[in-house]
Amino acid sequence: MALEEVDHVYGGERQATSVDTDVLNSVKDLQALEFFLVVARCSCFMQAARSLNVKAALLRKKLSRLSSHYGRPLFEHRGNALVLSQDGRHLRNQLLAHRALLALPDAFVEDQALVRVAVAEPLLHDILNRELLGFVRQHANVRLDLLRLDSHAGQEPVEADVVVWLTDPQAQAPRLSFPVAELSCLAELEYIPHIAKRYSREASRPRSLVELQDYMLVSLHGYADIASLQPWNSMVDARRSGVTQVNSYELMRQMIQWSACVGLLPHYVCALEKNLQPLPELFGRDMTMQVWMAVHGDEAHREEVARLVALVRAAFEEHREWF
Repeated sequence: MALEEVDHVYGGERQATSVDTDVLNSVKDLQALEFFLVVARCSCFMQAARSLNVKAALLRKKLSRLSSHYGRPLFEHRGNALVLSQDGRHLRNQLLAHRALLALPDAFVEDQALVRVAVAEPLLHDILNRELLGFVRQHANVRLDLLRLDSHAGQEPVEADVVVWLTDPQAQAPRLSFPVAELSCLAELEYIPHIAKRYSREASRPRSLVELQDYMLVSLHGYADIASLQPWNSMVDARRSGVTQVNSYELMRQMIQWSACVGLLPHYVCALEKNLQPLPELFGRDMTMQVWMAVHGDEAHREEVARLVALVRAAFEEHREWF
């Protein structure tokens, strides 16, 4: 095909194989070339850095050197959009045409091992939500299977690479059916009835089980299997009216906040939602649950698993004053 024909096909751009081959061959940093292709595809430095699992500063530094080596700007901003310059489009065409010859890596076809994480719903909602969102944002190429565990303390947690679950207080570490490299108790949570402040003034808040008869109760179905929450469960079972049972922790929280219900929540929730008021004087017995974390013995060596374990530990350490 003649150069004029190529120019016609590519709208005036020169075909990659026709020019600047010496410049292309002189670029020794193949990683910089791959970075350039990913940014060209994403049209975003930050998204490309997440996809490549590298620091944005390193990506920008590599591309700056590549632009200097090439002798012309490769990207330009049009309003808020990052687009290839004419020379950038030309370099992209060259790289795509010579990709096999240059033996450029392809991060997008590289298989990523699956990481399975199972977390109890209250902990996922209240403590680990932000950290897990940040992990996904920073590791765009990860293959993550995130499982939500319901609050059934009598059931053994599902097998996963990292498991964080709630259970009745116990003196010895629980035994699991899969190999475990690490098993630790992260915290002990006290459970207290809560009510929204907007629905109960301080002078009229219930301070006894008799006074609680005038209030709607909301409870998780999973609470029924938890022996340490027996005082609450007995009261719910005795109700013949004015009780709602749900299978979602988040929904229970919303009903307490917006439907004038009284429900059982971990003691730390008033630090998350200032409108919630604990009612600690209703029961004479403490109701507690423990948070345990297990790391699968066959997967603990993997970098992604180690990062997630560190993330979980850091989240509980950050909120140590809650426990």
